[in-house]
Amino acid sequence: AELWMDVNLDSIILPLLTVRPMPTNPYDIPIQFGDTNWYPIDENIQVTTTDPATQKVTLTAYGLKTGVPFSDELEEDAIIALVPELRASLVRNASEVLDDVLLNGDTTALNGINSDGATISKSTAGKGQWLLGFDGLIHLALVDNSANQSLDKAAAIDADVFNRVLSKMGKYALPKRRSDVVFVSDVPTSVRALSITEFETMDVAGPRFTLSTGEILGVYGKPYVATDEMRQADVDGKVTDAGNVTATLGRILAVNTSQWAVGFRRQITVEASREAGKGQTVMYVSFRVALTERSGTRSTAKHAAIAYNITGVS
Repeated sequence: AELWMDVNLDSIILPLLTVRPMPTNPYDIPIQFGDTNWYPIDENIQVTTTDPATQKVTLTAYGLKTGVPFSDELEEDAIIALVPELRASLVRNASEVLDDVLLNGDTTALNGINSDGATISKSTAGKGQWLLGFDGLIHLALVDNSANQSLDKAAAIDADVFNRVLSKMGKYALPKRRSDVVFVSDVPTSVRALSITEFETMDVAGPRFTLSTGEILGVYGKPYVATDEMRQADVDGKVTDAGNVTATLGRILAVNTSQWAVGFRRQITVEASREAGKGQTVMYVSFRVALTERSGTRSTAKHAAIAYNITGVS
């Protein structure tokens, strides 16, 4: 439980989304009743009733696992240093990979959004996690509904790009709670955003001006976070597998988090396997996670939007 709490505290994207336990796999989430029909009332005339349609989405969990071997000698000679260092490493890795798959999940092995120009497999080191089993937040805006939900900025970052991304979300740009709609960007883009004229000086931005605070808590009333798991991309918004042709291009993602749900069929589980013949122990860490969006039709969904090809951010 303590390890799982550390993962939640260390993650950036996971806490933004609604997290649900999954009693079964798959697990159906009831959303709401459909709209009913309304009619004028006539005296002594039975009104026509409506059987509202029920709506649901399905969470399907997929597992990820890592293993860390260490020898008997290392355990015997350095146990005080080994355990906290290994624990800290596992917490960091679990946090990173959770945010990574939620943002960058892509079931396409060839020319995926994270490995454009190559074919990867589930056994590809450092990349196989993207093929976990679901498409992530970025995929919806950049691929599934790219015609409506993606913006090729092709210019330097400015305040207007945040507004243009929001405008693509329609009603989903209006949160019922302040934290419902958030901006997410790569770290270099967030750093360059500090010097946007509207944010930089006190006479324009007020007491939260970035020249003094060094941070942007929100843009247009929406929280703004940056994570290293959102990578800089090429001119098409995808990350080129062999390295981007232009390495200075940023991305900004806007998400209505109320329209997404994360499920855990298995939370962080730690197991140790003793291999006496080799004189070592392998510590395995695993979890089973699911991600779904509310509409069920990603090709028309508007609760995520992205701007890419933002120049001069590094």
